[in-house]
Amino acid sequence: MNTVTAKPGSATVAPSVSALARQARRRRRAAILLMQLALAIGALVFWEWAAGPRNTPGILIDEFYISRPTLVWDALRRWTTEGVLWISIYYTFETTVLGFIIGTAMGLVVGFILGVNPFLASIFQPFINALYSIPRLALVPLFMLWFGIGIGSKLALVVSVVFFLVFFATFTGVKDVDQELLNKLRLMRANWWSVHMKVTLPAATTFIISGLSISLPYALVAQVTAEMLSSNRGMGYLLIRSSSQFYTPGVFAAITVLMVMGVALTWSIQLLESWLLRWKPKAH
Repeated sequence: MNTVTAKPGSATVAPSVSALARQARRRRRAAILLMQLALAIGALVFWEWAAGPRNTPGILIDEFYISRPTLVWDALRRWTTEGVLWISIYYTFETTVLGFIIGTAMGLVVGFILGVNPFLASIFQPFINALYSIPRLALVPLFMLWFGIGIGSKLALVVSVVFFLVFFATFTGVKDVDQELLNKLRLMRANWWSVHMKVTLPAATTFIISGLSISLPYALVAQVTAEMLSSNRGMGYLLIRSSSQFYTPGVFAAITVLMVMGVALTWSIQLLESWLLRWKPKAH
């Protein structure tokens, strides 16, 4: 009879390999972060060196067109001192998030209902496709007529952008669910709620998260665009005001703030994804 003998120290092999893998991942993340910081700092230093006043020896481009990091920083400090920066950020952020939540809720509900009901989908999908084909900017005058130039028209534009992106992602995810799993649950006499809550919705989560990741930056773009067209508040207003005054540092300052806001919003969706998909094995 054959016997299997454990090799000395074999019980500690797996933990040591796992620890080494974790250390390797940490070192890789640290290296990536250092390279990203070096790239960002290098770009800022080059920008500061290359730009300057017109007819200054040694500069590559007039600062009137691209400004300089120090001037952008001065513009941000000026807006902070005047008390307009944080108010503008809050106004833009509030309307963006509120419109995103409303548009997401509507897109999830409609996408899920039409996804699980092919008969309703065949009726409504041509109309949804027709509405989706309308350029969003073409709706701005109509929204202004309906809701005025206040928060209502901006909110309507953000909702109209987010709704369709989340709807199509949810609809596609629900339609992509394996029908064999659904049929097995039905054979086990599971009710409608159990079938779709335990199989359909979890299976479509990846598609839904993808739709959220795409729609959130577009929500910010829609809000800023609406502020540029008709508003006296928000980051879009600061951007268009600086542009109309040929204040290049203000233009780049507004763009910088919007970039930071976009990164923060995208990061929040990544956190949501890591929480909702914590059951899914991660690719190394």
